[in-house]
Amino acid sequence: MRVLLDGWQLVYGPLSGAAFHVLEILEALRTDVELILALPAERPHWLAEEVEIFELKRPFSALGHLRWVQVDLPRIARQVKAELIHSVQAAAPLFATQALFYSPTEASERRRQRNTLWERLDEALGWGGVSRAVFIEREDIFAEADARVGSEREENLTGWAFSCLIGEVGSLPQAPYFLYQSFGDWDRLQVLLQVWSKTAAHLGDQASLAIICATVDEYKKIEARSSTEFLQSLRLYTKVTPTQWMALLRGAIALIQLEEEPLWGGVARRAIGQGVPVVGFESPSLDDAVGQAAYLVPEGDQRTLAAALMTLVVEEEVLQNLQRKAQQQARRGSRDIFRAGLLRLYQQTALQKA
Repeated sequence: MRVLLDGWQLVYGPLSGAAFHVLEILEALRTDVELILALPAERPHWLAEEVEIFELKRPFSALGHLRWVQVDLPRIARQVKAELIHSVQAAAPLFATQALFYSPTEASERRRQRNTLWERLDEALGWGGVSRAVFIEREDIFAEADARVGSEREENLTGWAFSCLIGEVGSLPQAPYFLYQSFGDWDRLQVLLQVWSKTAAHLGDQASLAIICATVDEYKKIEARSSTEFLQSLRLYTKVTPTQWMALLRGAIALIQLEEEPLWGGVARRAIGQGVPVVGFESPSLDDAVGQAAYLVPEGDQRTLAAALMTLVVEEEVLQNLQRKAQQQARRGSRDIFRAGLLRLYQQTALQKA
């Protein structure tokens, strides 16, 4: 079976939930399905050479994405003779002859309130295509999980190692640290910085906060608005590759998440998969993703959030308990279970099309 995988986000949003979901599909099915990754630009330097790609350069714009989804993907699929097209965004080609799959990887709260004309047109056309596509729910993929899957090799239960990722990791913070990935919401980031100022005042040099900035401008903005003493408690990163992101995650005390969690590919699920607990504000989608492997506080309660961060540093038993729960949670989302569920869905759809 040959599947064309949409790699738009892997190029233009390499740290997004959609991009990591693409990497999960690549890693899980490379030995079972002939996967061809469609890329709108040159192969990223951090992507392993053994990943088969089809390159067709397209600009990063709403119009460029519209053409990519509606025209380019079906054309590439015909050219490489792919039976299926798998997209990880809320768009699908209207007139593709191949079977279509769609994994929802965006949280609605992260979408902009006002879209451009091209973006609205892209979404309208996309949902028209999605209405004819297989909508892949996470629960459906894991519903028929065999209890024996993952039980034979304990090392597979605490996360996925992406062999399709290459590249240098770079320097990591020396002291214990929390990790936060910004999605470009400056108001949210200000809340975190206010919380961390309270936390750092009590912890001193016992822990630091690593922030993956959404843009270089955001990086500079934090520097310009922070005192020299406060900056010493921060570790700011920008232009991070997925390889470096995974290394930062594995070394963290916990992941801080203040946003909603998408059904697929969110950063909280990445953390749980690595045995790293989550701390942040309560939300239904985040509660569903992390289960008991998190220290969540009411939305907007900065004082309690600061107390939660301090607790994970000074109370070792609390941290270890959350880490154990994260590993248990990871068992229910192991690569073998994901592989079996997605492969089953692929095969069923291919038979129906035939």
